[in-house]
Amino acid sequence: MRKHRNDAALGATVAEQQGFFDLASIRRELAESINRHQRENPRQSEWADGRRKPLGNQSYPHRILSVALRTKAQGLFTRARMKSDLLLFLGYLCCVSHAGRRRKVCPGLKDPDYVNYFNIQRFKGCTKITGNIIISDATFNGDPYLNLMGLHPHALKVFENVQDITGCLVVQGYHPDFTSLSYFKNLSRIRGKRTLLDNSLTIAFTSLKYLGMTSLKSIQRGNVMIASNKDLCYVDSIEFQQFFRRSRNKRQRAVVQRNKPLLNCVSENAVCSLRCSSKGCWGPGYKNCVEKDTHFSNLIDNMLWTQSLNW
Repeated sequence: MRKHRNDAALGATVAEQQGFFDLASIRRELAESINRHQRENPRQSEWADGRRKPLGNQSYPHRILSVALRTKAQGLFTRARMKSDLLLFLGYLCCVSHAGRRRKVCPGLKDPDYVNYFNIQRFKGCTKITGNIIISDATFNGDPYLNLMGLHPHALKVFENVQDITGCLVVQGYHPDFTSLSYFKNLSRIRGKRTLLDNSLTIAFTSLKYLGMTSLKSIQRGNVMIASNKDLCYVDSIEFQQFFRRSRNKRQRAVVQRNKPLLNCVSENAVCSLRCSSKGCWGPGYKNCVEKDTHFSNLIDNMLWTQSLNW
């Protein structure tokens, strides 16, 4: 009898703490059902009143209550467990599908091939390029000999998900609307396993005004060549050595020359935001900072907040 009482108390306590049901309402329903059962079964009501010895070592009403509570609790626990398992399964499916979208590996290009009208769609959704990416004048102007149409720079949005290039990135295209490399805003690593003239990053003879490669953190092999871009500003502020491997730092070098003169950039206010640290910036505004100066940025925020209160 003590064992049954303990089971009933344990089941009721756990279930009530979990908020599965109201114990008082269940007791009332069980009392009504017991009274109705006693009226319909007089022999069993004699057992309950003590006039006849019960079948087991516990009274009939308590046995009914104990069994009912345990059954109710077990049913609720089972349903809760099934819901939990279902949520875990759905979460697993979401993670798998999300990981599948984020890990699309695509083959790159080999010199002298370049991004053109026929091959650009194969890079859609790619996160890793095993090879090179080469953007040339023919990318935008087309090639009449090969019957290739030219592309508008907006077509380069297919590279927005690229995070890793195992080869090199070469940009030598000119177009009035081709003003930044923000299409590679998620590119974080250039491995440089394949280089072009020992360069893993080449940007030359373009119409770029700023780079906008805000996620770039590592250039593992090869040199950097950024030259002869007559409209390109901000690039002089970047120390590219910070992206090189320490073990290869002496062998890797960056050549930044013959771009837009620094004085002309300053006269046009094409300079880094005051919130940027000494590591430079990829373009206008604090969102293009290589690294933000936290102390100075907080100071500016406080000044702007004070001005807004005065207004």
